[in-house]
Amino acid sequence: MKRLVLCCDGTWSFPDQSDGDSPCPSNVSKFARGVADEGDDGVEQRLFYHRGVGTGRWDRILGGAFGFGLSRGVQDVYRFIVENYDPGDELYFVGFSRGAFTARSAAGFVRNAGVLRREFVDLIGRAYEFYRNRSSRTRPSSIEAQFFRRSYSYGEVDIHCIAVWDTVGTLGIPLNGLRWVNVFNRRYAFHDVELSGRVKYAFHALAIDEQRRPFSPTLWTQQADAVGMQTLKQVWFAGTHSDVGGGWPDAALADVPLMWIVEQVKSAGLGFTPDDFLPKAPPNAPKPVILTAPDPLGKLHDSRTLSWRLIPAAPRTLGQVDPVHEAVSRAALSRFTWDPKQLDGGERLDKMYQPDNLRTYLAGKHNVDGFESSPSNPSPDKFS
Repeated sequence: MKRLVLCCDGTWSFPDQSDGDSPCPSNVSKFARGVADEGDDGVEQRLFYHRGVGTGRWDRILGGAFGFGLSRGVQDVYRFIVENYDPGDELYFVGFSRGAFTARSAAGFVRNAGVLRREFVDLIGRAYEFYRNRSSRTRPSSIEAQFFRRSYSYGEVDIHCIAVWDTVGTLGIPLNGLRWVNVFNRRYAFHDVELSGRVKYAFHALAIDEQRRPFSPTLWTQQADAVGMQTLKQVWFAGTHSDVGGGWPDAALADVPLMWIVEQVKSAGLGFTPDDFLPKAPPNAPKPVILTAPDPLGKLHDSRTLSWRLIPAAPRTLGQVDPVHEAVSRAALSRFTWDPKQLDGGERLDKMYQPDNLRTYLAGKHNVDGFESSPSNPSPDKFS
């Protein structure tokens, strides 16, 4: 048995991206760099990293703005699985933004088609079109899907874990209403936001403060017969899209949901390299350290800049779907209750953080991660 870890980065994201001389890797990149070659139990862990759409010279516009390449990305992830999978292996899918869409779609692909046996690797394109077909006859439970899996795949394959930051569920073209845009968005929308009962662990970190309509989040719903059989957590964190998924040089706020995901996936069994994710590199470090400094009071960036301000804001609604195991992070609550006057110099938080959507959520006595009801003024040094 081994673990296959499939990491899918977000739009315009790649491992060594920087802003001038300042590195600004995404949380997917940091996560991938931290995965050990073997787990604490000695099990081999094999990593696949997929760069975000729009990272090539010519597809920065086509891939980044219009999402071209998403289908190729899903098939690239699936091909790695086919070429490396043996029955009994554990599958971990990780992603941010459209990379989260890719990760979740690849997991859905596996659920629908199974994992093709290696001698049928040339059928990946056919299997993908079968998966993309939206008719009832091609759903995972259909007779045709079951026949396909029995004929060409290893049969029923469980998915051990899916961990994602702020899933974007469509192409995200900010021109709603145009016929051709709607056609693209419908084609690339999720088949179903219902989490498969064959997924054992699922974790989703979401951005409270993102207000760009094309970046509307896609939360999971849960099958009724899966309750009690799988672990599902969907937790809201302070910040906009990249304050949750990473990509800013000042990543203190993004490091909070990074470490939350890392801790959740650790609990699911994945092993990470010791001494990774440190606030600073120790002397004579044998390899580069993944620098992290999680701070719930860190800088919150404004994503509605330039042309985005010409488009009406679309604040997110927390707690609108039930039941989805949805909660607000303790880190976000600590920021919500923290008085800037208590800070020395006010370097981190210069005004009260009390967004209307979070205020409404908390007024409704919804869950806070780890609590059934809202605690009062928790310590701001909590990761979740």
